[in-house]
Amino acid sequence: MSAIITSVTLTSVTAPRAGISCGHVIVEIAAGLDGVVGVGEMSDFQHLPMYHPNVADLERTINGLLVGRDVRRTNVIDEVMREAFPHSGSLYDKGSVIRGGVDIALWDARAKLLDVNVGELLGGRVREALPIAFPIFRQQSEADVEANLDIVDTMLERGFSRFRVYVGRDFALDRRFLEACVGAYGDRISIKSLDFSNLVSAQAAARFINQTSDLGFEFVEAPSRAGDVDGMRFVRDRTGIPVSEHAAGERSALALITSGAVDVLNVGLFVLGGITGAQRVLGIAEAASIPCLIGTTQELAIGTAAAAHVGTCSPGATAAGDPVGPLLYTRDVVTEPLEFRDSALVPPSGPGLGVQIDPQLLEAAHEPLSWSATDARSAIDRTGARAK
Repeated sequence: MSAIITSVTLTSVTAPRAGISCGHVIVEIAAGLDGVVGVGEMSDFQHLPMYHPNVADLERTINGLLVGRDVRRTNVIDEVMREAFPHSGSLYDKGSVIRGGVDIALWDARAKLLDVNVGELLGGRVREALPIAFPIFRQQSEADVEANLDIVDTMLERGFSRFRVYVGRDFALDRRFLEACVGAYGDRISIKSLDFSNLVSAQAAARFINQTSDLGFEFVEAPSRAGDVDGMRFVRDRTGIPVSEHAAGERSALALITSGAVDVLNVGLFVLGGITGAQRVLGIAEAASIPCLIGTTQELAIGTAAAAHVGTCSPGATAAGDPVGPLLYTRDVVTEPLEFRDSALVPPSGPGLGVQIDPQLLEAAHEPLSWSATDARSAIDRTGARAK
């Protein structure tokens, strides 16, 4: 069976959500004599720093790196890509996003060549669906409190009862929303976590956590400045609330675990270079008996499908995950939507990732990557400008 890569095609697309327009790059890797095409996604470039790759040049570069290689040589290709696109140390590292899109497409192609689902290549499912928390974005004005309560109400009607709440811009508004939410819905909902996104100091986060711990959230995420491992440990000690943080790679995962800074490791395919990198970090966490959650930058359906397969095939991914991008974006590029059911994401069946690109939808979404409609604060908070 021929499995030689013959071409790599990149298509930039934009998808609006929550007042901003997010740029992604769809990856198509052709391999073998039968014309198998693996699909992947470089997910959500609309994060700081404010630059985008030259997509045409990137396509030429990746073709030069991969054409002629055997698509089944996972370790060799991963090493080639890691050498060409090393991690810069940033959580939203552009090189990792690039590697992630290629890696997902390679897994899709390998599974299609064997006519099996990606989940089978990952060892098979240990759970039928990935528990998911729906995100509630930060309160930045009085109007946001009522608007976000309306979102909770709408998602409850759609079968979502688990939520993740972003906090840290205005603690008074954050507390008002949390109290109103718990008061209005009680045990009809659960709050998985408060996500500080490294916006505040550990001391400030600990004060707010202690003031609101009676509201019943399970754990807190990124409750210190970026890289402040001592701060995360301070929050754990001062609050008694479990802490989660993104692993930015294998060394990052080891540092977070061995320092005693985290109780839950956030494993995001976008920051770890795809399925292959996520598997490495999941293995480290499993060896340390640290539970994981599958994180997100809010991918389109292709990236979300990859996260679903990883999450349902990983024994250690026991905490509720975050990928809900297809519910946030107003358009996508696949023929069939993903299935969300009872606060859970169901992995697609069928060969490969189980998703197919719709050429017409891909063409409709095809636009150059651009920062013209997004400012830095919107990129951090994942929302457009709001009235004060």
